[in-house]
Formats: sequence, C-alpha cells, structure tokens
Amino acid sequence: MEDNNKITIAQIGLGRWGKNLLRNFSALPECFLKYACDMDLSMIKKLAIEYLDIKFISDSAEILNDKMVKAIVVATPAPTHYEVARKCLESGRHVFIEKPITLDVTEAQELVALAKKQNKKLMVGHLLLYHPAITKLNELIEAGELGDLKYIYTQRLNLGTVREAENAMWSLAPHDISIVLRLFNKLPVAVAANGADIIQKNIEDVVFLDLRFVSGEIANIHVSWLDPTKTRKTIVVGSKKMAVFDESQNKLFIMDKGVDAGLKLRTGNEVVEDYTGCNPLQSECSHFIDCVRNDKDPISDGENGLNVLRVLAAAERSLKNGGLNELL
Repeated sequence: MEDNNKITIAQIGLGRWGKNLLRNFSALPECFLKYACDMDLSMIKKLAIEYLDIKFISDSAEILNDKMVKAIVVATPAPTHYEVARKCLESGRHVFIEKPITLDVTEAQELVALAKKQNKKLMVGHLLLYHPAITKLNELIEAGELGDLKYIYTQRLNLGTVREAENAMWSLAPHDISIVLRLFNKLPVAVAANGADIIQKNIEDVVFLDLRFVSGEIANIHVSWLDPTKTRKTIVVGSKKMAVFDESQNKLFIMDKGVDAGLKLRTGNEVVEDYTGCNPLQSECSHFIDCVRNDKDPISDGENGLNVLRVLAAAERSLKNGGLNELL
C-alpha cells in the first residue's frame, strides 16, 4: 500500500540479479516497491505469489504513466540499459541502473547529461563500493594511514560461470575497476589488457588488465572463470602500510609492513576487521533511496559508472590490438 512518507519506486527487469534487487528494495522500510516488470510471463507469475504487495506487469508503459512512481530500478540485460534508462529519465524519474551503465561510452555520456538536465539521480550498481571493507579502506587512505598509494592489484577468479555473450573482463572486471578508481580517486591515463579465448573463440576466459596513473601508480586486475581456485582479493600497497581485503572471507587485513630508510624491511602489527554478516546489496539499495529522499549524490553516480565504462572500453580496444596501451 502506498504511503506518502515512503518513496514509491518500480523495477524493470527481474532476471538473475534482478531478483536480488527486488528482494532488497521490497524489504526497505523507506520505500514502497509498487511495480515489477519483466517480459517473462512465467517468471512474474511465480514472483507474484511471493510478493503480494507488488503489481507484476509485462509492459513498462504503466510504470512510466504512473506519476506516483518517483524512481525506477533498471535491471534489464546490459544491451538494453541505454534505451530503458533514457525513457525513465525523460519521464522525470530517478534511476538506479545495474552495472555496466551501458555498453557504449557515448550512450553513457548521454545518460549522465540527461540526468543532469532533468535534475534526477542516476546511480549505477557497483556493489562492492558499498562493502564496509572498501569503505574502511577508503577512509584509511584519505586519513593517510597507508601513506602514499603505490599500487593495487585484484584477483577475481573461479571455475565458472562461463558466459556466451560477454568475456570474463566485461562480466567480472567492473567490480574491480570500480574499487581501483574509488581508492585512487582518479582515472588512469593508460590501460592495457591481455587475455586468452580458451573455451570459446573470441570470448576471453582469462584477462589481465594493467592501469597506469599520471603520478606513476599502477594497478593490475586479473579476472578468470577458468581457474582452479575461487579467489576474490584486493591488495593495496602504500608507503606506510599495506592492506588485503579477502572478499571470500569478508575480512580486511591491515598490515604494518613496508621498507624503511636504508632498505630495512619493516613487519609490525596486523589488524583484522571481520565483516561477516554484512549485506552490501542492502546498503547499496538503501543508499539509492536515501539519495533520492535527501537530494544526495550517490557514491556510484552516473559519472562513476561512465568512468568505469571508459576503462572497460579502453581495455577492450587493447585486447583487440594485442595488448597495446590505450589512452583514456
């Protein structure tokens, strides 16, 4: 039931990740999820039994015509993001769009400009920016606890799930690119990528991305769905301390390690922060509603989504050019 004290929202797209968004947005006390839309009639029939307070429909026109709807969640397949989000913004709605923002830099730029013109929030679902370990890492960096950042490397590896329409980089690397850009707080000047299409021709199963920044910092991102181990790590090396975020364990290790004057190795105390039980998706969804309600800028706003896409696009060009550096 609609409540004037709640933000009325709708969701378009109820696929694999869309179901997760549906569950979390519907559970937020500060919003009312009025509509859920998907063209798969059998799916919406099943979901309608579980979510009795939501109206399930197969045509988004009803959403766009309902003036009570203030914000729309877009979780459709990535190739449709631009068209769906554009219509939502043009209708005067705030938009949360699952990553990537689009598959084309020019289209993403148009969405960012449109959101600004309409004075509406545009937020992209870069989930790990809402993990408390990444928030803590960012706070430590801003406070100078790690010293000057030197390099970051990430690993996102597993055996499966193999995609048929996108390579491992487009499927997995947006998470890590968003983290690297957040922690360095700037764009790289050059990107290089190397990969191999082992299972399916022209669809890379393993990719290594190298990012270089203007002040000499570097980052390496390794993604694969053809690896014997499940590894999800972010390693940050500063001039004072180092840190490891082990996503699989939900733990952040802050290490007093480094090299002092005279090339003397330093190994000091290690602090471990345990984030078991945290729910980054719930935090992400709540953040979007808070931004709409209180006119705040999202952490993963449209510009952030555009910057992640710029890196992906440059890396894709590099993959096709044999790993040559691509300038942003």
